[in-house]
Amino acid sequence: MLKEIAKQLELLNVDAWIIYDFASKNPVFKCIFGNNFSTRRLFAIIDKHGANTLLCHVVDYENIKKIDIIKFFNVKIYKTWQELNSMLKDLLSPFKTIMMEISDNGLMPKASYVDYGTVCFIKKFVKNIISSGNLFQKITATFSGKSLELYKKAALLVDKIKDEAFNLISKKIKEYGEVTEFEIQQYILKRFKENNLVTDGPPIVAIEKNASDPHYQPTKENCSLIKKGNMVLIDLWAKYDDPLAVFADITWIGYVGKTVPAIYKKAFEAIKESIELALNFLECELQKRKVYGYEIDDICSNHLKMCGYGEYIKHRTGHSLSIGDSDHGMGVNIDNFETHDTREIINHIAFSLEPGIYTTNFGIRKEINVYINNNKPEIYTKQQEKILLL
Repeated sequence: MLKEIAKQLELLNVDAWIIYDFASKNPVFKCIFGNNFSTRRLFAIIDKHGANTLLCHVVDYENIKKIDIIKFFNVKIYKTWQELNSMLKDLLSPFKTIMMEISDNGLMPKASYVDYGTVCFIKKFVKNIISSGNLFQKITATFSGKSLELYKKAALLVDKIKDEAFNLISKKIKEYGEVTEFEIQQYILKRFKENNLVTDGPPIVAIEKNASDPHYQPTKENCSLIKKGNMVLIDLWAKYDDPLAVFADITWIGYVGKTVPAIYKKAFEAIKESIELALNFLECELQKRKVYGYEIDDICSNHLKMCGYGEYIKHRTGHSLSIGDSDHGMGVNIDNFETHDTREIINHIAFSLEPGIYTTNFGIRKEINVYINNNKPEIYTKQQEKILLL
């Protein structure tokens, strides 16, 4: 890993990557060094020539020295803040350009883990500090091998459970004329557990107006009845209970009736078309040049605006999927709406495409997951072609 980082720094004409951590809050630091249980400030300096240095407080040294990767670092131990400052001055002053976990204008929060004061302090020694965002995601967000296989398997199972949930709605409507959103949500959670799948939040099951809230959650005390004539949104995400697993995250739409009303059908088609445009763009452009997260968001949102739904967009087009305990990963987001994500779409990352339309009376969202391999988008979750009739 360290050799690859040095190689990337050389290619980018960056002198060093300064990875700062306090109390194990920086995911990059944890990715390289593990959960080190540090309690004081740590600075890992990885330079393009392979002369790596770790600045560590004396209190944390006993824990730090047990980490295997430490053998590739020259460890310098400090006691006082004055000693730390002196060490950093000596080490950093020769550098012209360094990388840190920062974000220009705060527009990429998921790539920003260094506080303002520390950045100002480091600028005393190195004037040019750039974002480590692209290298950051290469270290923390790419996956293949076992993780990719677990992701593919999870995608198949989540798709299957989604089908079961819609079938259960249909069955309950035919037998009893209604079923609660909460009952369907709990069925999905039960099926996750039975299939060794875990989630970081309960699935969304929402009809019409409820679905206009992207994060609506039915509860036993506060939920609606699903009946004939209702549009139903189901958003579910889960992964295998394994430290190397990645979430599969999908959203589908169904309608309880024989014919889908035109108002729902038109919105769904606009969303479907926007995803197709994004996939076509990725298929073509990734073969020729660097593509950035914000560009894909623009493609989807511009199409929705062209179709007359601009005022009904509430969120970005998609979020990263990577190894970890959250379905919102550490890589590039498909976003030029909430933030301006200038990170590259690179091989072995995954993300969702989930444009949505949220009016005062209903919400419609369609969500697929994309994995980039050989500079091409690969889809392992099913693509919904039309609104399901339940």
